[in-house]
Formats: sequence, C-alpha cells, structure tokens
Amino acid sequence: MRAKVDTTQLNVFYLHGFGSSPSSQKAVRFKEMLEADGASVEIPDLNFPTFKEMTLSTQLELLENKIQKLPSDIPLVLFGSSMGGLLASLLAQRINTISALVLLAPGFGIARRWKEFVTADEYDRWQQTGEHHFYHHAHDSLMPLGYEFARVMESMQTEDLTVELPCLVFHGLHDTTVPVEESKKFADLNQSVDLRILDDDHQLLNSLEHMLVESRIFLQNHRLVKV
Repeated sequence: MRAKVDTTQLNVFYLHGFGSSPSSQKAVRFKEMLEADGASVEIPDLNFPTFKEMTLSTQLELLENKIQKLPSDIPLVLFGSSMGGLLASLLAQRINTISALVLLAPGFGIARRWKEFVTADEYDRWQQTGEHHFYHHAHDSLMPLGYEFARVMESMQTEDLTVELPCLVFHGLHDTTVPVEESKKFADLNQSVDLRILDDDHQLLNSLEHMLVESRIFLQNHRLVKV
C-alpha cells in the first residue's frame, strides 16, 4: 500500500492541449490523483474566450489573472500537456511564484513547425478568410479557429525557452506531432530539466499511470509534497 501524500499546501494548474478541454482523459486522471492526496487542482478551459477567438495571448492573460489571485505562500505547480506545456513554460518566464513544471509532450517549436499541420493553400485561405477548421477532441468535430491564433503565435518568442525551476518532462519516442528532439533540445538548454523519454506517441495514454507515479515522486523529491 503506497504512502499517503499530504499535498494540502499545494496548488496545481493542469493546462490541456490544443483542441482539448478540461475533461480530457489525462487532465481528469491527474486531477483525481492529486486531489486524492489533498492538493487543490484547477483545469482552466484554455478555449478562451472561445476556441475560434483564442490565441496564446488570450490564454496567457487568462492564466496570469488566475495565478495572481492565488495565495503567494502556497507552492504552485503547473502541469502542461502539448500546447499546455508550451504555455506553462512561457508562464514560468513571466511569473516568479511558480515552483515547478511537469510537462507532457510539450509543444515546443510549434511556431516554427505550424505550417506542417496545414498545406500552403490552406494556410493562404486561412489568412484570407480569417478562419480554418481544426479537429477538436472534446467536441469530436471540426471547429473554426481564427487566423489571429497563427499570427500571434508567429509573433511570439517560443524558441530556445529557458526555465530555472525544477521541471519534469515526459515525451514519447514515437511522437509524430511534436518530435522528441524538441524536448531533447529544451533539456540541453536547461540544467533543471529531467527528461523522460517513453515508448509512446504524442497522447502518452499508454504511459499515463507511469507518469502519475513519477510525477508524485518528482514533487516529493523537490519537497513540494511530503510522504
């Protein structure tokens, strides 16, 4: 029987990925695990203000406002999946009250590789018409996304990100959405990063229980939770 972890003095934000929602399988499972041990967990809806209108800027503003309302004397850990991992890393550069990061297949290099996800003609039409349809997992359908998302992303500095706080990164060896080389580069640039390469794809669903265990150990080792 595993030891009970007391996380009553820990706040956690779980940041879901692109085309996802707070009800994603990984988000719900991590929330269950952390809350069972007493942590306060929030999964903000990053489709903000709507999926069509969202940009990295609107998402960062939403999260910064939420973080500012938290008590500064309680550690805050950000969990981020895919695009949420990129957002968590960007927040760590802006806010000094974040204690640690746990990133799942973080979306590094997305601005550089964005046009791999749409053809040149599709991108041109996106720019001309102002919207392009992407698959949204939570709705199981194609949904329109405004071109402002691409414009803002391409205007932001999302390359060679550096963080100075403890950071655990999980990345699938067979990830075809965000190549594992992106996280390897991030780890090379940051001594505080502990990179775990898993025999999995971008979703990391086959590694979910393993990541739960390793995340708990990581938080214990950095004295953010106690056994």
